[in-house]
Amino acid sequence: MGEITVEELEAPKHRPDPEDALVVMQGWLHAPRDWDGAQLERLWNEKHARSRLGVGLCVANSPRRHFVVSNVPYDVEVVRAELESLIAELGSAGDEAEPEAETA
Repeated sequence: MGEITVEELEAPKHRPDPEDALVVMQGWLHAPRDWDGAQLERLWNEKHARSRLGVGLCVANSPRRHFVVSNVPYDVEVVRAELESLIAELGSAGDEAEPEAETA
């Protein structure tokens, strides 16, 4: 699948009201040009029912992808850690699937 990393995650411009602590964050991933982000989006959306992740398309063959994640806590490090954890989970699932494909 190639290496996917979180390049940047921006804190929301405004702190939420204490009663509504969920925000929208945006950032950038570094990913192979042919990666479409659907697996990461699906995994995030399955694990976080109220939250949604959207990953942009490759623009001008750039490995940099814009993403937006909604309904997350106002804590950049928590959101970054969760994204990195899910990326690692996808990577390990891809590693496990490759040997089976070779033997088939």
